[in-house]
Amino acid sequence: MPNDTPDYLTFSRWVSYLDTSMATTLKILIPAFLLLILQPVVAQDKIVEDYPDVFLRAARQQKCVIFIFCHQNCGWCRLFDQYHACREVKDILDKEYLIKKVDISKSETARMLFDLLELPGVPAWMIYNPNRELLSDGKYPNGKLVGYPIEPVGMEIYLEAIRRTSRYINEQQLSLLGEKLVYFDSK
Repeated sequence: MPNDTPDYLTFSRWVSYLDTSMATTLKILIPAFLLLILQPVVAQDKIVEDYPDVFLRAARQQKCVIFIFCHQNCGWCRLFDQYHACREVKDILDKEYLIKKVDISKSETARMLFDLLELPGVPAWMIYNPNRELLSDGKYPNGKLVGYPIEPVGMEIYLEAIRRTSRYINEQQLSLLGEKLVYFDSK
């Protein structure tokens, strides 16, 4: 039996099928693509949502917030805590920063946030301004985590983040912050 359907109708059905198939595919792909792209933004918004008191204090005092994700069994985390507790470091940073330690071993909320941020390890740090905008993510240009900034490049990234986000810290104070990272002592 010969096909009596005109060519334009066959073509029209084919186009209609493609349109339906394409629409279904796009309905699946577009949300998945947006989720992948927007996940870091959602995670950053989650920090603001989970720690509103820190941001209210930061806005009131016009200070940036340094979030430090840590774990109670992490040696580098303890060293970073000691560094930030050192009198000279504390005197410099306390003028312009609130430091919020987020221990992922003590809080399920902190652990979920850590997982949402897809951080590969601890310590992990990031700096927000009082307007709740992320200024530094504490990562190398290749996306790898700086962690405790003991390596020269990591130290430069940490000090540059402080330099960029600070209004008043001078080069001499930045130099002292760097020295304390390298030759850390708790005096």
